[in-house]
Amino acid sequence: MGEDGRDGRGLPRCDAVRERRGQLRGRITAAGITVQDILCCEDRTGFAAPGRAEAYTVVLTRSGGYLRRIAGEEFFVDPSGGYLTRPGDEQRVAHPAGPGDRSTEFRVGAALFADRFDGPPVSRRFTVTGATDVRHRALLAAARRGADSFELADRLHRLLDGVAESAGHWRTDTGTRPATARGHGRLVRDTCAVLAGGAPALRLPLEDLARAVGASPHHLSRVFRAVTGSSLTRYRNELRIRGVLHALEEGEDSLRTLAHAYGFADQAHLTRLCRDRTGQPPSAVRGLLADRA
Repeated sequence: MGEDGRDGRGLPRCDAVRERRGQLRGRITAAGITVQDILCCEDRTGFAAPGRAEAYTVVLTRSGGYLRRIAGEEFFVDPSGGYLTRPGDEQRVAHPAGPGDRSTEFRVGAALFADRFDGPPVSRRFTVTGATDVRHRALLAAARRGADSFELADRLHRLLDGVAESAGHWRTDTGTRPATARGHGRLVRDTCAVLAGGAPALRLPLEDLARAVGASPHHLSRVFRAVTGSSLTRYRNELRIRGVLHALEEGEDSLRTLAHAYGFADQAHLTRLCRDRTGQPPSAVRGLLADRA
């Protein structure tokens, strides 16, 4: 870090500061996009007082999970995706799964946002593929390694292209009466909050998960698919892989340990699922996310 507050790449970085929404650990600016790495320290299980979005943002979650209410739409956010905001959006946040979630916020200009994300009305919440999630984490690793602004800008635009392709995949259950749809939405949010509890929650049998949210396994499986368009198994596997990716990003290098922690049958099972979800084996991802080339 230089005396002018810039790092060795000439990119401005801020000191760690405490904000109401959490702790800002670092900031990167390239291609006219500001990227902030956020560790949230809020611990309220209920919604905090409302605030207003100040910018066009794309937020991707890397670990943990939390409830968001943006412009009247309520949804649970976890490492399978993120959400969008526009200036002036009223937003509130709650942490039924506890504090400590990690996210990356991309602040973009109005023209870039409109080019990629304006279109038919869709949910502010979106999902991303495993390959896009790896691209996201690899961008941060490249910044830590000292990549120049040209490389970071190229990575940023490729990442946002991938996110834009995914935006709108989170569906709503429109085939039922409003009261029933609200109940189904609550059940899905409660389920997501339980599964956001990390490796122990992701090892729960379906019967125990259903019991935790007050539903039968059959009803939970049916409603979850109707609301999200995804089976519970696929969603759980996505979170297991995202958990492994985050652990690799944080420095864990034992794939055998991670396979056991996240309930995979063995390391080969982890490798097959990681390759299926991200297009690469975990050993290759581990190299991409290393702090040193």
